[in-house]
Amino acid sequence: MNDSGLSTISLINIDENKLRNDDKAKTISFFCKKRPVRIDRNVISDLRKISENNNRANVRICLHDSPMANHHDMVILERKGKYYRPHKHNNKGEAFHIISGQMGIFSFDDDGCVIDSVILFESDIYRVEAGQYHAVLPITDDVIYHENKPGPFLGDEDSIFPDWAPDGTNANEIDEYLVSLISYINK
Repeated sequence: MNDSGLSTISLINIDENKLRNDDKAKTISFFCKKRPVRIDRNVISDLRKISENNNRANVRICLHDSPMANHHDMVILERKGKYYRPHKHNNKGEAFHIISGQMGIFSFDDDGCVIDSVILFESDIYRVEAGQYHAVLPITDDVIYHENKPGPFLGDEDSIFPDWAPDGTNANEIDEYLVSLISYINK
């Protein structure tokens, strides 16, 4: 089997013709500079290694070439125990496809009432429409998923955060909120 093809990438031994590190992103992020690109078990292993080597940080690889791309495909590793604030995108729906692990996902009405809550397992897909508040909650130590949505990424204008969810500054408030969310998926 030939693993040195055009689509093969490594996050550990980076080929700068194929990948670039985004040092301005909030999480460890890579952008693919060329296509085709393949995400295989080796890249998934690289995501985990990078996370472990960086204090269990979240890591993402963007299959698109820049935040300004018209379509965003990302493979994301997120860790259990971190807070992922509910948000919505007014003009963008998005889909989540689980590659590894388990993730709770919640959809909310505009007042913060949970209208749907599920645990996604490997191979499951979940889609939210534009304007739908949603939040993710890793259930396993790490969850790796494919997320896709329209671009471009507009920074702080891209995600709208509600007043009814903790803003992430008060650990006790976050803990209480997460317990309340977990109660929905444990029913």
